Amino acid sequence: MPEGPAQESIGLGHAARKAGRLDEALGHYRAALDHEPGSAEANSVYGLMLLNLGRVDEAEAPLRRAVEISPAHAAFRMNLAQLLAQQGRVEEAVKIVAGVAAEGPQFWWAWDRLGDLKVLQQEFADAALHFGQAVELRPKDPSILFKWSRANFDAGRIEEALRILDDAANLAPGHEAILRLHAEICEAQARWPALEQLSRSWVQANPKNAQAWRLLARAQTESGNLKQAMQNFRRSLELGWRDAGSLATFGKLCLTALEFESAVAALAEAETLDPHNIQMLSGQAIQLMFAGHYDEAQSYCRRSLQINPNDVAAYKLLTQLTLGQLPDDDFAALQRLAVRADISAEDRISAAFALADCLDTRGETDRAFAAYERANHLAGEVAAAQGYRYDPAARARQTDQLMAIFDSIPARTAAASGPTPVFIMGMPRSGTTLVESVIGAHSSVHACGERGEARWIMEEFLAQARTMAIAEIPEGTWKQWRDFYWREMPELKGAAVVTDKNPWNFDAVGLILRLFPDARIIHVRRNPVETGFSIYRNAFSKFMPFANRLEYIGHYYGEYARLMAHWERVAGDRVTTVQYEDLIGRFESGGPTLLAACGLEWEESCKTYWNSSRVISTMSTMQARQPPRMWAGRANRYAAHLS
Repeated sequence: MPEGPAQESIGLGHAARKAGRLDEALGHYRAALDHEPGSAEANSVYGLMLLNLGRVDEAEAPLRRAVEISPAHAAFRMNLAQLLAQQGRVEEAVKIVAGVAAEGPQFWWAWDRLGDLKVLQQEFADAALHFGQAVELRPKDPSILFKWSRANFDAGRIEEALRILDDAANLAPGHEAILRLHAEICEAQARWPALEQLSRSWVQANPKNAQAWRLLARAQTESGNLKQAMQNFRRSLELGWRDAGSLATFGKLCLTALEFESAVAALAEAETLDPHNIQMLSGQAIQLMFAGHYDEAQSYCRRSLQINPNDVAAYKLLTQLTLGQLPDDDFAALQRLAVRADISAEDRISAAFALADCLDTRGETDRAFAAYERANHLAGEVAAAQGYRYDPAARARQTDQLMAIFDSIPARTAAASGPTPVFIMGMPRSGTTLVESVIGAHSSVHACGERGEARWIMEEFLAQARTMAIAEIPEGTWKQWRDFYWREMPELKGAAVVTDKNPWNFDAVGLILRLFPDARIIHVRRNPVETGFSIYRNAFSKFMPFANRLEYIGHYYGEYARLMAHWERVAGDRVTTVQYEDLIGRFESGGPTLLAACGLEWEESCKTYWNSSRVISTMSTMQARQPPRMWAGRANRYAAHLS
């Protein structure tokens, strides 16, 4: 039968549509309808073209007319369902598509579309079922596999989603939608090593993809590899992903990595782009607090709360800045936030710690301790979910291992060229920040804060020590570690002495003295109960899982004390132990003695160390900017809870 003018116009319309000439296609379809107004096909293609051009209301009449003319035609019914979905009438669309699928169960595209509609209804389990039916009919289609995986993930079936996604990835390696979903699943499940491996593969396949670099930085941040995370985050910014939120996130990462100048620059640029960005405001507040500009820091917190009255980070910072003396309105808001179930676990943890500090300041010890318990319990659950659990037996074995490896310490050698390193260490919350502040006020000293380089070297060393004796480690390796440590230091500006006050270095004394034979070790010790309770009162990283249970803190302190006794035994006077209470209580004599242990003469600037303008980026930043004061006796008020 020869083709009539309507069919000829439809053919021309299809050709124009495929070539991207949509208005021309619409004209041909309109001509077909003019030639044959009773043609179901002409009505349907004309209505669908109107729909694709965004002329939704005009599309309804011809699409409905097509179904009236040919009610059994599956494609015409599907086109009408597409219109209804775009109009928000999803339930009507579902009924039509479900009918098509029931009548033609062999139509994979009907099951696929039914899954799409169920996603719109947020009925993810049903969506997964329908996508699965489509996959049975079309098993090698990665796009349907992707949607099936996505629906399973949204329905909470994580392992099933990953299994399906692996099949999709095998069919379409390097497909970015599949990679993004895989990354999202890794993030949701805190599978940071898997996310790092995935993002590394992604950046190798597409080194210009900013999101891949950003995900790599996220994984490295969560794994504690902050320097690499900074480098990779910066790469994503260079590739164009440079909005206020991204810059603010980068600035906060720089603060965590102790790269203060980079943080200040990133946060300033973020503020220029968007002065109302919440992440930027909290980042600015943190860096201003570290720099000692407390009034400005508070103003940024207030700006943030004007935009978002539920900003937990702002309340947490205000609590620190006011030493727990929040106004009643803020205190009431914090009480509400601490028990809200609809905010993230991290926010609830921060709110609970801040609330506890406020209650402590108000003298309500029982309520304060209950809030500290709640915060630590939740923090412990979050850490455990990510695989971070404290193992007392493993910690004791590590102490034994270090004592066996370093059963003696090489003798002190002549001073090397360059500055003398002074390592300040001890339990966290023992007073290491204050000690560095006193030493750092000296004109010959560059105070570097909590450096991470010795921790990285320690990990490398322990990996080597598993397979060889310390004497077998090549001298070239020691030199590489030594060079790495100095290379990663900030500009030292001709300082004769540099300080590294990472408290966790207390396990690395033997390694440090092997690397730097002229190093000075300042060990800060504080009343153990005060130290332990201070740890319990503060939010520590998931990498320190002992901090969330009092008995674990006690065990960890015992292992620390056992190891420090060993270092004092084998290193002798190369380790100087400073009792925090003695230093504060008799500062006039204790200060000069401390400086002498570093090989320095006393200077009057050290007497008023709290006036220093240097950045102090630790939990103790507020206390370190005040004259010597005995922060003791708090544990006695909580004696009933600390037995």
